[in-house]
Amino acid sequence: MKHEILVYNKTKRRVPEKLIKLIVSEALKFLKLKQPAELAVLIVGEKEIRKLNKIWRKKNYTPDELSFGLNSRKSSVFAKGNINVISLGEIVISSEKIRDKKYLITILIHSLLHLLGYDHERSIVKAKKMEHLEEKILNNLEKV
Repeated sequence: MKHEILVYNKTKRRVPEKLIKLIVSEALKFLKLKQPAELAVLIVGEKEIRKLNKIWRKKNYTPDELSFGLNSRKSSVFAKGNINVISLGEIVISSEKIRDKKYLITILIHSLLHLLGYDHERSIVKAKKMEHLEEKILNNLEKV
């Protein structure tokens, strides 16, 4: 199954585009998504992600990542452009927060789960479930 993963680098930093696409593809494969998905990964500077966080979340700090999902697990209807492709949304990552390959992989998986409707802010039980799934995916990715 072919997923469409677009990577946009809005900084002067070098970004491992192939790695980002591989990680997201393998995570979606592990999660057994039944149809192709599309999403965008946007790499921005610290000022830009802080600005987005302030606008959209009303929080004045620089996050590692932001996820702007088009879907909700509570709804069985997915946002669709193409009937055969699930449009998940956009992941925004602060280039300054990408400390190393392992950290990049971790925040990509975390963001992807947000796009799929997982949440860790509303309850401890949901946070534990999301954390457990993140660990399973990360462990599976070590084999890749």
